Amino acid sequence: MQALGKAEIGERIKRYRLEKKLTLKEIEALSGVSATHISEIERGKSSPTVGALARIAKAMGSEAAYFVEAEELPQVSLVPGGAR
Repeated sequence: MQALGKAEIGERIKRYRLEKKLTLKEIEALSGVSATHISEIERGKSSPTVGALARIAKAMGSEAAYFVEAEELPQVSLVPGGAR
C-alpha cells in the first residue's frame, strides 16, 4: 500500500471542505484546530497529527480514513429499505 503525501491529504481536505461549503473558521469552531493550521495542512505546508485529522474529519461529517486512503473512495450513504 502506498502512503499519501501531506500535499495530497491537504488537497483532499480542502476539496471536501469546499464541497461542504464550510469555511476554515467554521471548521476551527467545530474541531478546535486553528484555521491557520488547517490552511497550512490544505496547502501541504504541514502534516496533521492523527488527532487533528480525526477532529477535522468529524467536524466535516466524515471519517479520517477518507482523507488518507491510497485510493480515494466515494462517500457512501446508507438508506434504510423503507425510506427509499
